[in-house]
Amino acid sequence: MSMPTASAAPVKVLVVDDSILMQKLMTQIIDSAPGFKVIGVAGSAEEGWDAIQELRPDVVTLDLELPGRHGLKLLARVLKQDPLPVLIVSAFGGPGADNTIQALELGAIDFIEKPDGTTHTLEGFMKHLVAALQRAAASRKMIAAARQMAQVAAPARPAPPKEPARGGKTSLIAIGASTGGVPAVQTVMRDLAHLRLPIAVVQHMPPGYTAKFAARLAAATGLDVHEAVDGDRLRPGTAVVAPGGLRHLEIEERRGELVCALKEGPLVCGHAPSVDVMFHSVAKSLGAHAVGILLTGMGRDGADGLLAMRKAGAETLIQSGETCVVNGMPKAAFEIGAADRVVPLSQIGAAVGQLIGERPNLRSA
Repeated sequence: MSMPTASAAPVKVLVVDDSILMQKLMTQIIDSAPGFKVIGVAGSAEEGWDAIQELRPDVVTLDLELPGRHGLKLLARVLKQDPLPVLIVSAFGGPGADNTIQALELGAIDFIEKPDGTTHTLEGFMKHLVAALQRAAASRKMIAAARQMAQVAAPARPAPPKEPARGGKTSLIAIGASTGGVPAVQTVMRDLAHLRLPIAVVQHMPPGYTAKFAARLAAATGLDVHEAVDGDRLRPGTAVVAPGGLRHLEIEERRGELVCALKEGPLVCGHAPSVDVMFHSVAKSLGAHAVGILLTGMGRDGADGLLAMRKAGAETLIQSGETCVVNGMPKAAFEIGAADRVVPLSQIGAAVGQLIGERPNLRSA
């Protein structure tokens, strides 16, 4: 996936933050990043809205805690009018985590945390801001492509059906996602909830946010969703979200029960928890008695693990590129033959229901 280069027209960035210090700091960082240029700053939601109309930025960075109108209201207004990649720049954890999760649900592309002088250093902030801008730039291309298609979803392109290898019922649904994954995971889990199957989720997210994400999923789906704890038993109607941090989530079968194991380990594909690690563990523990779903995200985390699941006989699905915020992880899986089916986001729940022999709940008239 190509990134902006210094020779190409720079990606135009608008900074919305009420702190003069943060405005100056972010302008300095962004202007020094190849391929990016700050074209304006705004100190409130009202100024931000006016600047978006006047300057037409490619990417917006948004502080949610603004004077007067809350940043969430500006975000909803912007995304309703003309979907732009909006990057949330939030205060570290705490009560603000709820607002950040809500912003991602609304359609913000991603978020990073402001430096706090201790846990989050200035150097770390600089690195994370540039990486997040690159993800936002990649998402801008996906949004433009989707708009050119005039919102006509491409049909699913299933791989040739393989002979059923499954000797019994599906025991687990494993889901992996990264950039753009918060609303995507919510959509898929809402559509799968009636199946009452155990679900395990790895969504790339820092510590302090995954518990909030799990609580929002529980409210949206009616399932018992919580942050995974070492030794958790996965039962029908329950779902776990891998805790953000430095441990990987593995699914093991112990005495006929599915159990979560949180294990220290090196980063895999740059992440811990890693989708690859979870998928590999599911392939080993459950073989054909599982379904793997890989959703929107940057990079290739999950591709190799999904291939291992497919080789073990599991059904594997990836989100179609035109419905991804960033088609990195699904594309990587497709290129190595890890996907049984390529399915638009809104159809994944129904596709899984058909695969496991359940009748999906169709929309009521």
